[in-house]
Amino acid sequence: MKKLIFLFLILAFHFGRAQAPDPNFNDKAAFNDRLVYQKSAGYAESADYSSTDVIYQRLNFTVDPAVNYISGSVFSSVKFLKDDVAQVLFDLNDVMIVDSVQYNQKKIVFEHSANKVSVVLLSLAVKNSIGSVGIFYHGAPRQNGMGSFVSSTHNNNPIIWTLSEPYGAKDWWPCKESLSDKIDSVDVYITCPQQYKAASNGKLVEDKVSGQNRTAHWSHRYPIATYLVGIAVTNYETYSDFLDLANGEKIEVLNYVYPEYLTTAKSKSADILNILSFYNRKFMTYPFASEKYGHAQFGWGGGMEHQTMSFMTNLDFELVAHEMAHQWFGDYITLASWYDIWLNEGFATYLTGLTYENLLNGQYWQNWKNIQVSRITSSPDGSVYVADTTDVNRIFNGRLSYSKGAYLLHMLRWEIGDSLFFKGLKNYLKDPEIANGFASQEKFVAHMEAVADTSFTEFFKDWYYGEGYPIYRLTYYTDYGDSGKQKLRISQSSSNSSVGFFEMHIPVRIWKDGTYSDLRLYNTSQNQEFVISDTKVDRIEFDPDKWLIAKSDLVDAVLHVSEIADIQIIPENESKSIRILLPENSGKGKIRIVDLSGRIVKNCELFGTDTKIATSDLRSGFYLVEVKSGKLGKTEKVLLSPRQAE
Repeated sequence: MKKLIFLFLILAFHFGRAQAPDPNFNDKAAFNDRLVYQKSAGYAESADYSSTDVIYQRLNFTVDPAVNYISGSVFSSVKFLKDDVAQVLFDLNDVMIVDSVQYNQKKIVFEHSANKVSVVLLSLAVKNSIGSVGIFYHGAPRQNGMGSFVSSTHNNNPIIWTLSEPYGAKDWWPCKESLSDKIDSVDVYITCPQQYKAASNGKLVEDKVSGQNRTAHWSHRYPIATYLVGIAVTNYETYSDFLDLANGEKIEVLNYVYPEYLTTAKSKSADILNILSFYNRKFMTYPFASEKYGHAQFGWGGGMEHQTMSFMTNLDFELVAHEMAHQWFGDYITLASWYDIWLNEGFATYLTGLTYENLLNGQYWQNWKNIQVSRITSSPDGSVYVADTTDVNRIFNGRLSYSKGAYLLHMLRWEIGDSLFFKGLKNYLKDPEIANGFASQEKFVAHMEAVADTSFTEFFKDWYYGEGYPIYRLTYYTDYGDSGKQKLRISQSSSNSSVGFFEMHIPVRIWKDGTYSDLRLYNTSQNQEFVISDTKVDRIEFDPDKWLIAKSDLVDAVLHVSEIADIQIIPENESKSIRILLPENSGKGKIRIVDLSGRIVKNCELFGTDTKIATSDLRSGFYLVEVKSGKLGKTEKVLLSPRQAE
């Protein structure tokens, strides 16, 4: 789901319960414990929830878009996972009114309080037996979270729509609001005044007018997480496009759009089919191909990836790419905990980026990356991991869960290469333990470690649990004491103290005589030096293709000269100075002293052929001393002695 439409304005192109925070989050000693802990579903589930498996639900809703009200019934087939179960629980907001409850078609005692409906069984249930619970209810739903159940208008026409992520399903229907149990199969019946049409999950079985009413029957035969069930009702216009598959079959793209948007919507068809085709090729065939992929316009400023039918404010390229991507990452495989929201949002954001890389002639790919990095580094803190899942705004933080989550994938791709990266993603999607189910952070990491045959513990420690990003300082110079080789020194600081050092491969581009070569330097220590060329280069660029979340300063530590002159640079540590001897008749000169971090500590003029520069204010250690006189110059690395104690 997009928290907002953040359709990046890259020119004018075609075209958006919980446990408490961990008090040891910044304690690195606790990191290994966090790696192996079993995450909850984002809130504390009752033991009774672990006793049942919802295998089928039939949802019967009656609504009028002009009225904030819903009535109906929900019949649930539940399988008991243990013996001696005494009650079945469902979530339903207390503002809703439960008229009656049935168990195996007989009225039964129930209690509705604390936003739960407790159905007391007449006898203890036996493991592996199946029971049927029917809940009849009505009421005016309360809007919570991102919307839950909303009655509004478009172009003066009424509309009702739902958006249940993360905790809003119980606000409008009795359900098992869980991230541990997908509903195996659902039928949704929506009755409304006959002038309207109703959109929902799965395949439209029937759309029947009877008197003044109209009933749409949607059938979905794939496992679905509760929060991905949605309905929308208004005066929709409908049309379909079809994507041809290599096996001769087709995927229907069914669109429910406002009449006033119909012409614009149809102009988007080619882009929508191109995105769907790209995802099919890059990952796997659309996982719900036997039913449909669809869009339904609704009144929220973004989109929501309801399974098989995304609810959309419009059909612009980026919003379509994001919400469609969720059908693979978020719907087919769903996060097992709101702590790991990036498994949904970071992935969908990155797949959107991949459409910019591979479609539209790639012309917006670099801009997309620039915007992401700028957004992420606009603040020095923040982890991808969500420590507090009670805070809905934090769960859907655009900078962290979306952009930084997406760029974590991009950097992982840089670390292991395209072939292994996309192989790991495909293996993750095809894992039978999580396909059509729930996945954890650890499960994804295990797949990437398997294909790369390496550990990513340090990588995810820094980039997933840690906060901030590295700030690099690159200094390059000619080492005349080493046959004039060009060297690069890399120093690093962190924007946030939670990470002491980011071990990363660093992309560096070297320019000489109008051409360039790219280097991949593994930065594992502070002030690390690399030989980057046998001769002097014209300039270097840090990460020109934007592989990293980072900021950088480039320091050319060489005074540009045309030849090496007979210049002497003599450290005189006893007198705490450096003596500079210039050739006779050389005129004025300049001296610059640069420390190992690339910081210029002295920069002054030389007068005469024999000059002493005081160094008593400098700390002990190595420095680059650069001298230039006219077109002549020299650079040397020197060791200065410590200052005397005050």
